[in-house]
Amino acid sequence: MTELDQALFLWLNLSPSAPDWVLRLAQMASQQWLPYLVVATITALLIGREPWRGRALRTLLAVAVAAAASRLLKYGFTMPRPAALGLGVQWLPHSPDPGFPSSHATVAAAWAVMAAMVPVRPWWRVLFVALALVVGWSRIALGLHFPFDVMAGWALGTVIALVVQFIANAIANQGAVGDSVVPQDDKASEVIEP
Repeated sequence: MTELDQALFLWLNLSPSAPDWVLRLAQMASQQWLPYLVVATITALLIGREPWRGRALRTLLAVAVAAAASRLLKYGFTMPRPAALGLGVQWLPHSPDPGFPSSHATVAAAWAVMAAMVPVRPWWRVLFVALALVVGWSRIALGLHFPFDVMAGWALGTVIALVVQFIANAIANQGAVGDSVVPQDDKASEVIEP
């Protein structure tokens, strides 16, 4: 951890005089947004049609890998959280486990990158990325992570999402799973009736 990391943390961490609405936004982003996004993705998997089901499955896979990877890395790096060093204000209770990388930021970035690859209007993509950024900010604002924890989480989540998408594309191109690959012969256009 560097002096820059600590200085950025103290600048972004909410003080006791912070406006109530900012504190509520940070708490909501930190505690509620990711579960809602995961539930929405599970819903798309269960009741959606292709290609949405395949996209939801890939997104959930990226989120699961991101959560597992960030947990494993925490115990490899064992970097303390701000409260363990007596820095800033911690607005939410949290266990004293290591903080690098931020699991919330990792999962939020993985979800946002996967969601941004869905063919939607550009402003939706901006919203998806903004959600990940606000989740990361909230972890610093609430005193739970240093900025470098969050930036590492964003980077890790992004890489995981891109790798999951790359693998899914490779598998789909082989016709195994994911987005359908239509055979290139005359029989592909035939309708088979019972």
